[in-house]
Amino acid sequence: MRRSALSAAAMPLVGLALGCGNAEPPDAPDAVPEMGIVAALPVGFRWGSATPESQGMCGSTLQLGCTKTLLDIWTDISDPKYNTKRFIVIRNDKVIYDMGGKLAYYAYSANKGLLGAPTLVHAMSQCGVGLTDPASQWLAHGDGTRWATTYPWTDITVEHLATHTSGVCDYGNTSAVCRNENPGWQAAYDKADNGDTNSKHRYPGDAFTIARTKAEQNREPAPPPGSVFEYSNVGHGLLNYVVQRACGQKLADIYDLYIKRSGMGSPVRPALIYTDEAQQFNQSTGIARWKGLEGAAVLRLAGRQGIWDNQNVEPVRYWDALTRITVNIPAAAAVGWGVVYQNNSRDMWTQSASHKRLSLETFGHDGNYSTIFMNDPMTSTIVVRQGENNAKGASYLTTNGCAVGWTGTAPTCTAGTDWSNNWNVPAQAQGSSDVAPRMKVVEPLQEAFFFPPPFCRMTSAAGNTVDHETDVYNSAPAATTIDLTAEITVNPREGAGSSVVDRVEFYKESGGAAVEYIGDGTLVAGTSPSQYRLSYDASSHGEAGSVRTYFANCVARSVQDGTKQVPSYSRPVRVMRQ
Repeated sequence: MRRSALSAAAMPLVGLALGCGNAEPPDAPDAVPEMGIVAALPVGFRWGSATPESQGMCGSTLQLGCTKTLLDIWTDISDPKYNTKRFIVIRNDKVIYDMGGKLAYYAYSANKGLLGAPTLVHAMSQCGVGLTDPASQWLAHGDGTRWATTYPWTDITVEHLATHTSGVCDYGNTSAVCRNENPGWQAAYDKADNGDTNSKHRYPGDAFTIARTKAEQNREPAPPPGSVFEYSNVGHGLLNYVVQRACGQKLADIYDLYIKRSGMGSPVRPALIYTDEAQQFNQSTGIARWKGLEGAAVLRLAGRQGIWDNQNVEPVRYWDALTRITVNIPAAAAVGWGVVYQNNSRDMWTQSASHKRLSLETFGHDGNYSTIFMNDPMTSTIVVRQGENNAKGASYLTTNGCAVGWTGTAPTCTAGTDWSNNWNVPAQAQGSSDVAPRMKVVEPLQEAFFFPPPFCRMTSAAGNTVDHETDVYNSAPAATTIDLTAEITVNPREGAGSSVVDRVEFYKESGGAAVEYIGDGTLVAGTSPSQYRLSYDASSHGEAGSVRTYFANCVARSVQDGTKQVPSYSRPVRVMRQ
């Protein structure tokens, strides 16, 4: 039996060192020797810890196909010009590189993916919100009557708000059309977006009411909702309002009560907005702060389609709707956006020959170019970068002033011309959702692999095709085995030659206890990509009626040095023994 690839997945994480501003140097990366499965755990998931090399990446020394090390990346982005506060790389549930302090930093718009997305999942699951539902169901009351009476507001759906295709202007849009009916609404929204400050921005001067009653469209005449993509904080704020109105609770309460699990943290002080009918709501468009590992855990939950500690945290199909890379609104999909999350379906983050080591299913959300939370569920790789790029706190600002078109009041400055600190993004690319994080983090990260990690997916569970819709797959009645099948794709995007399939291992999670290795799969003859199957003794699964979580670990090895391996975990599935 092979167990080394799991490598302390169940170990409690060695904590991040405390820091205060820039007063202390960053931590050294964790360096925990490879070891076997830990026999026992505190109840609930915790990140493990391992060396980069045990997970197929170069930490500080170039090996095999690495052209960058994680240390190289950190050295670059921690330069004062980029002012990175935190850089974390996680593979296969193990923290393999961790630089930065324990303090929470502003995640900016990454909050949309960390707080906005999970609470939308709950609203879809428990509060009667459908993506194709008219948003007017929750926005048309009181002084928001235009949502029920006036085009295009009547035709805007929840999905339009969640994909930035509603046509609602962002508060930073400088077009005259965006402020010809309600001059000043954008500045008023920006001021109120932080929530209540000394009772200055309460109803009717709160951000949600301004958005519902005064926000304007980005074209005149307005095109059909869904036909034009414009990234809009205002639109996402309206989505937050829909969720809270439908569920009758604040975002932070929804998250803490229904989403958060052991090993996950909570946002620090999301904006509190006092809106109509004496409601107190939150927004997730950029105010809250997060600790890197706690935000990474949210992405782990989303990447595992809500499976955590052998339970479904809301149904699989709703998480899939937010992380999928197909069947999204074409106007959003054309620029790499799905429902709330960005994704790599357009190959924006893995374009060049040495940068094709993450899958097209990579998803996540960045913020102000200064924050990145991304997860590739096909290679079980999560990357976090948190920081503030200058004294003003927003990394798209120029070194000598604001970006062109800045309309906000915080910070207050005039447009500048020196873009040298802007992650090498030229002025004409300002606002691009992929250029900056790709150039400075995601592309170099891919160069730090020994060779492309295998893509790993479960294809069958207990004889049922894995469809990303089913919460629990049932075995056949009185079946003597639980049959599991996984697919491994080696060198999927760089051609053959650098690595080959070594093995596909299978593991079981029972919730709270350490994950358990249950055996290596056997190649299914004639399959391409290669599929491996394991028939696991049903009595070892547990008694009839018991549910267990299974996942595969696909391992590739170098053809130059067979001791060098790169493992990748699959998404998990849950199985009930009948």
